[in-house]
Amino acid sequence: MLLRLALMLYRLPASLASLAAIGALLCSGCTNGVASPDLEGVDVRLTVLHTGDLHSRLFPYDMVPQYTDVELGLDEENGPFGGAARLATLVKRERQRAGRSLHLDSGDYFQGAPVFNQFNGEVEVRVLSELGVDAAVAGNHEFDEGARNFASQLEKWSTYSTLAANYDFHSADDPWNSQLDALINSHNIFDLNGLKVGVIGMGNLSSITSIEEADNSMDVDVRETISTVQHYSAMLAPQVDIVIVLTHLSLEDDIDIARLCPDVDIVIGGHLHIALDPAKVVESEVVPGKRVVVSHAGAFAKYLQRLDFVIRDGEVIAHGNTLFPIDAAVAEDADMLDLLDDYARELSDSIDLDRRVAHTTERLRRFGPTGGDSPLGNLVAEAMQYRSGIETDFGMTNSLGIRTDIQGPADGQELHEVTVEELYNVLPFDNTITTMFLSGTEVQELFDYVTRRSTGRGCSSQVQISSARFVMNCGTEQAEQITIGGSWTACERDDVQAPDQDCNFPEICSAGRCGRPVYPSESYELATNNYIAGGGSGFFVLENNTTQIDSGISMRDAVEFFMLELSAGGTVDLNSAYPDGDGRISPKF
Repeated sequence: MLLRLALMLYRLPASLASLAAIGALLCSGCTNGVASPDLEGVDVRLTVLHTGDLHSRLFPYDMVPQYTDVELGLDEENGPFGGAARLATLVKRERQRAGRSLHLDSGDYFQGAPVFNQFNGEVEVRVLSELGVDAAVAGNHEFDEGARNFASQLEKWSTYSTLAANYDFHSADDPWNSQLDALINSHNIFDLNGLKVGVIGMGNLSSITSIEEADNSMDVDVRETISTVQHYSAMLAPQVDIVIVLTHLSLEDDIDIARLCPDVDIVIGGHLHIALDPAKVVESEVVPGKRVVVSHAGAFAKYLQRLDFVIRDGEVIAHGNTLFPIDAAVAEDADMLDLLDDYARELSDSIDLDRRVAHTTERLRRFGPTGGDSPLGNLVAEAMQYRSGIETDFGMTNSLGIRTDIQGPADGQELHEVTVEELYNVLPFDNTITTMFLSGTEVQELFDYVTRRSTGRGCSSQVQISSARFVMNCGTEQAEQITIGGSWTACERDDVQAPDQDCNFPEICSAGRCGRPVYPSESYELATNNYIAGGGSGFFVLENNTTQIDSGISMRDAVEFFMLELSAGGTVDLNSAYPDGDGRISPKF
């Protein structure tokens, strides 16, 4: 009868209620003795709690939930959202409700809020340890303060297993790489009352240039994804009942692992901030009839994901998935609050996070509606270029360095106050402004690279610029009609005031207000951030420039200063100053 019930559930959509019935009925699979039970032929339940891409959101924060978040259970009236103390409450509750369980984190718990800038990841590692995380993959942002810092924080505070099978530290000479070689393992085996679970970690590769080339260099060799997973999963398969691959790659990579690696049973991933509900089921292309579960848990501590599996003789025969929203309806765990209390006080004493610098009447977006420039991107680029002591011919920053929109007013309110804390969320990286001189030929090479890089990302511009303009031709993968100089925002405002004056008129362009064509032999001074100036995100056209000067001026501080300048002593409505993208980057297909 029990076997018939399990088979019926396998044919129907799995639910947590059904799986709970299996767990209650199949007593021989429960953890009720000191000796490991014989599980051959027995249906066993495994619960995996999954977090990922926490990005230092250890304290509750305000946001306006977007459509997907609302669909997944986040309601604006239940803010603020996230926070480690609320997450801890859910983790403790679900572990108490489960039998055999693992808590796996898919990486990037560093970077994204002021607590990281202040304490360099110490708090995040302590939080994961307090949560009882069993294993975490090494995300790319774990290296943002360098390999030495990551090694130090793990050595001091970590109680969990850190995994990355595709990072090879043996070729590195630096002592902290040897430290990481000892601290980061390819895999781990967990014995859960007789159920043996092998977990393989796969670190990020799409951002590996930032790990190798920027200030956070760890000089690591990387291994190809599929062959690495196939190697370790084949090695683990005879030793364990189930093989889980814990990744910080992408959903596409996770699906490829599920399709092509015969010994993999479950893939739990992160990096792209996707929340899957229900979890995806992928048909194996190498094992007929095998179906592999692929899950992602979202980002910024908005959800805890619970995955339940019924396993019989090394096969997943049923599964269920629940995403628990983390909002003000969840009580805060006292032990986690106690851990965070001293850090919160020191952070408050060091940075006035509540200070207001501007306001919005609607959301100020970091991505443009056409894939070109965006209102927030234009603001950031101009803040860098026009900063006192910088004042270059044009400015540029990478789009993905702007990590979130500036929020709009909540329901029933007319204004949203922009605070210093929100600027940390928008620009969490401690990047500084670097200046350099480029020839006209190098400007063309720079924008050609931007176009090629953007073409591979749906012709969505990977940079934001100021006092420059170009057509991003994603058909030819070349930049066209490049001009440098002038304030496009000011020019557009002049157009509104005097419609008979068009930026294309020679008398306007000759005044330099709307820029002029780029000439190969002329020199143009650029203000950018030190990350892409050092070759990050593949900007090698800038990396070897010998005229670079790092100003030491923080991008974030420049943006704050710019907002205060715009406000002239009050607070400025950013939407009136930057209503939309103004066409300085025009995608062409």
